[in-house]
Amino acid sequence: MARSKHNVVEYRIYDLPLDFPLLCLTGESWRISDIPSDRLHFHNCMEIGFCHSDSGVMTFEDGTVEFSAGDIFLIPRHIPHTTCSTKGCRSMWSYLFADFDALAADVLPSGELYENKSVSGIGKYIRVTSESDPRLHFLCSTLLDEIRGEDTEETRRMIRLYSLVMVAELQRRNLEESKAPPKSSKVFPLKPALEYIHDHFTEPCDTETLANLCFLSKSHFRRLFLSCMGSTPLQFVISTRIYQACILLVNTDEPVLSIAQAVGMTSVSSFNRNFQQVMGMSPRQYRDSAHRPSPQNGSILPYRGWMVPEK
Repeated sequence: MARSKHNVVEYRIYDLPLDFPLLCLTGESWRISDIPSDRLHFHNCMEIGFCHSDSGVMTFEDGTVEFSAGDIFLIPRHIPHTTCSTKGCRSMWSYLFADFDALAADVLPSGELYENKSVSGIGKYIRVTSESDPRLHFLCSTLLDEIRGEDTEETRRMIRLYSLVMVAELQRRNLEESKAPPKSSKVFPLKPALEYIHDHFTEPCDTETLANLCFLSKSHFRRLFLSCMGSTPLQFVISTRIYQACILLVNTDEPVLSIAQAVGMTSVSSFNRNFQQVMGMSPRQYRDSAHRPSPQNGSILPYRGWMVPEK
């Protein structure tokens, strides 16, 4: 049965710490409703979802996939999806949101084969069961066990080592799949542009270049981007820069001018003006504020990653 069309795609951002870019959401409260959502969503980082109980369906752009207790889903950034439990039950989940490339970087030997080959932007989700892929299932489960444990330096070291193995395993899988005959599947049409912005937001990102990456005309790309993302491509690039600046303002002591240049804005006056429009305060006020606001300009950034399940 074909699913109903989703008119809105939400971008849910998780602020991962710079020193240890990983977030775990787990516990009895993380039970998923049996009422289907009217929209898909995607994230700014890789998600690993662990189904602990019951069953249901995961919906992607190219259809639905059934899940049951024990299943694990690896969902790269910019892959729209949503989860719905079987009628009459509320499946319980744990979620990891992580930048595995960054986690593995500290334990990756210089010049290694896997260096500079990101796994965060791989193009397809992976459903893992103990029968279909026991090695990857064991690796993900062990990683979750480590994260749920006491937060010590030794635990963090083990998590980085497991992340290194995760990077190696996923890159090997990508290499094997790239040699196989291509399969026709529906892919989120804006994904190439979003990947480019994620990796090149410090550089000029004009609409024509982004449209060409998606094999769309410039006018059609702008309409589709505005329809799906709630902002124009240029607004989204600026919002991405401001979001990255917020991270640097909180986690570093770098001066505002250096941060503006680091996120691709050479004019500090333009940076201050755009920051004020997006955040409702100046960069210095944001750095000094004890209660930092969400963005105010109606762009895609207000869709923050949820710290509690959707009602």
